Amino acid sequence: MRPTLRRGAPWLAAAACLGLGACTEQPATSQAQATHTLFYIILGLALLVFLGVEGKLLWSIVRYRARKGDTTEPPQRTGSTRMLVLFFMIGAIIVAILFPFGELTLAKVDANPTPTETIDVTGSQWQWSAVYRQEGVVVSGKSFSHPLVMEVPVDEPIRIHLVSNDVMHEFFVPAFFFMRNAMPGHPNDFTWTPIKLGTFNGQCAEFCGLGHYQMRVIVKVVAEPDFLAWVKAEKESIFKLNCPPTAGNQLSLTAHDISWNTNCLAITSGQQANITIANEDAGIDHNFAIYDGPSIKHEYFVVPKFSGVATKTFPISTLAPGKYYFQCNVHGPAMSGVFIVKKAGGA
Repeated sequence: MRPTLRRGAPWLAAAACLGLGACTEQPATSQAQATHTLFYIILGLALLVFLGVEGKLLWSIVRYRARKGDTTEPPQRTGSTRMLVLFFMIGAIIVAILFPFGELTLAKVDANPTPTETIDVTGSQWQWSAVYRQEGVVVSGKSFSHPLVMEVPVDEPIRIHLVSNDVMHEFFVPAFFFMRNAMPGHPNDFTWTPIKLGTFNGQCAEFCGLGHYQMRVIVKVVAEPDFLAWVKAEKESIFKLNCPPTAGNQLSLTAHDISWNTNCLAITSGQQANITIANEDAGIDHNFAIYDGPSIKHEYFVVPKFSGVATKTFPISTLAPGKYYFQCNVHGPAMSGVFIVKKAGGA
């Protein structure tokens, strides 16, 4: 038997859809709060227009309805200059009211106050990575494995320097009411000021290839002491990396699914070192470079980019004993690690 609907069910469903369509997520940044306020200003003006138009329509239906026994033709009107002028004046007034609100909101969203933290966020197929400039901390997601997890302090301006290493990506965190393009060769800078503690999911909102659906980011907004504790733990985890030198200083490194097979390489100083790089990612470019640190201020060694599937061997320039940073320049911190040069005969 066909199920029957209650008489009022369609109207309740329509009312629910209308109500839900007017709802937005609670903003998590001061910039999002300004956008949230603008949304309800526009909604209020739209509601006034809706009530005015629907009221006039209902009045016309009742006023000019056909009455029983009345067979005469109602008066016909071909147009009114006054109504035409009124139509355009109402639209112009609405735009004039909205314009200053929109400009003030845009100024708040695009403002760049002096940041407490500056984070370089890099998009590449198909992962996000982040370098905290002041802290020297590097975090990254991994394609098809896990998202980028960023921690930021609450109530502090956070400057994001957004770049792409390959194709166009889009950095989108819904709770922040914010979406910006990451374009190759065109960095995009913006500022967040989180005002709400919590964990907020984001994603790439620009189709960037087969792994696009996995290009996710998680932003954790925490209290200042928790952020400092997280930074300390991340730094300690980097400095604790220690691996033995490879026999004969013959290093091997494999790129697979846009990841290196190791994040720690070590050689002994005073001996010639070679590195064999196997690129197992078909049709994807990789290379290998050694820098002073995640800030990549000084480059000590770099090999040319080459596509997979291929294997190449390169001699490594002489380096003084110490700890260095290595990465694939195509995919940045997502493919990085520590390069250690140990003294001959030392621990």
